[in-house]
Amino acid sequence: MKVIVFTDAHANLTALRALAREIKREGYDAAFHTGDAVGIGPWPGETVDLLGEIPRLHLLTGNHDAWLCGGLPAGSARWLVDHYAWMKKRVMRRHMNAAAAWPYLTEHEFEGVRAAFVHYALGDSGKQVKLDIAEKITADLDGLIGRHSSLMVFHGHRHKASDVKGKVRYVNPGSLGCWHKPAARYAIVRFHKGKASIQHKAVPYDRDELLKGFAACGMPDSEKILGSYFAS
Repeated sequence: MKVIVFTDAHANLTALRALAREIKREGYDAAFHTGDAVGIGPWPGETVDLLGEIPRLHLLTGNHDAWLCGGLPAGSARWLVDHYAWMKKRVMRRHMNAAAAWPYLTEHEFEGVRAAFVHYALGDSGKQVKLDIAEKITADLDGLIGRHSSLMVFHGHRHKASDVKGKVRYVNPGSLGCWHKPAARYAIVRFHKGKASIQHKAVPYDRDELLKGFAACGMPDSEKILGSYFAS
């Protein structure tokens, strides 16, 4: 069984379109996006729409998706407050309704291998992404033991790709939308007879199109955001 995993699209529609074309060409049995569809990039509503059109795609909630639906935490940085005020003008009720329905954690069994999908560590209620994180991924995600029964967990949140072993195996394909290179990262996971093999991949996209999107969208602090999350 062939499964596509990607994460942190972050409203980068250019990267998501490149991924959608590539995985349609490759073929797959199921796909998962492990949260943060919106935030940071210039196309929040359009990104949610395209995610909803990708066949056999399961969508998880990230902290940015939760903030879109429920509001920012008290004491959020000024740039983030301004960013969300701008974003609320770029989305429609259908986008918020769609994001509000995404689960925080889900589990599936493929060819005898049970896998969990989550954005990152969760709060005590299981209904929020925990932001007071530790230095080590394993320290954060080991806290999910008891909320799932899987030996593999696919996640995002930290934008750097990783594959580490704690109490179970934790795999992050790397942010699809936020990277210093104009390439959309994802992972292909092949499950067969109780085993899983993982291939990390990236498909290039047009950086000029992304820059034009930032220039046209009227986002506050766009140069700072570009430099922080998309610098080459």
